[in-house]
Amino acid sequence: MSASKTFHGVTNTIFECVKKTSKSEHGTVYQPAQGDSGTATTSTIVGDVVVGFDLDPKAEAIVYTIKKKPFIVSDDQIFNGISESINACRAK
Repeated sequence: MSASKTFHGVTNTIFECVKKTSKSEHGTVYQPAQGDSGTATTSTIVGDVVVGFDLDPKAEAIVYTIKKKPFIVSDDQIFNGISESINACRAK
């Protein structure tokens, strides 16, 4: 079963910031680029991390689901990285 985590208080503006920041800092590619749901892929030296995302703008919540990851990368590492990006965008 794929691990999922819901992040609350995520507006469209915060999500756009997360996409932009993760692209510039980690090379993450969101597909579709302007969609509320899809996948985000980050290539690392140990393999690709692919997460599904589903933003509910009305509820201001986003669910990330791990689809693929290298075995040495933990679920917590992925979700903590997402949380850090969201929090940094909230502070802007």
